[in-house]
Amino acid sequence: MQLFNYSFIILFLSFSNSYALERFSSKQCLEKNFQTKINFQGPLFGFFDHLLVITKKHCLMTIKHKKYLPKEWIVDVCREPVHIKVSSIMGVDVAKKEHECIKPDKTKDTSDFCSQYFELLDVIQDDGLIFAEGDRDNIDTPHGKTYCTYLLLQRYLNDSRYFSRYTEVESIFEKSPSEMPRSMMTPKKNSADTTLPESINILDKSRESIDPNKAQP
Repeated sequence: MQLFNYSFIILFLSFSNSYALERFSSKQCLEKNFQTKINFQGPLFGFFDHLLVITKKHCLMTIKHKKYLPKEWIVDVCREPVHIKVSSIMGVDVAKKEHECIKPDKTKDTSDFCSQYFELLDVIQDDGLIFAEGDRDNIDTPHGKTYCTYLLLQRYLNDSRYFSRYTEVESIFEKSPSEMPRSMMTPKKNSADTTLPESINILDKSRESIDPNKAQP
């Protein structure tokens, strides 16, 4: 009886640990409703506070940021065409995606949409992912909520992928080629490309060393 109780405790602890370490799924990220606030002191002796508030209701995400002047981005990852609604002291604007923001040569497109996209990602990375507390893979922590938002925005704004709550959700964790370092996308040279010229040079030198007068009988 004591051995059975001991085995049950070990099994329960193992199950608890495996459950606690499980990362949130793509479906959970899309379906989750939450709000998280990240606030910290900025430069100039903390005179200007940095404030980032992320509010998510299923597909609709509102990202409010204040550094010097307030700004707000609204993104619906289940709505087409791919676009961003931007609200600032200048009013409300809609930036629609017309080109890929990362060109084949890895340079950045300077259109209105891409400018807003890069600014939004910088805000979430610099004032969100870096300063948010908690475990990144736990969607109940500020870090996990920020990471979930970041992934959905990447897939929708960068990859032009539309989501739906009524179908299976493809993995949001796989990076697109435009997000990968340039060195990883450069194909490796074939080993034959490097060894062939050397062998040809050696053969040419051996031919040059032969005296044509001596070669005849």
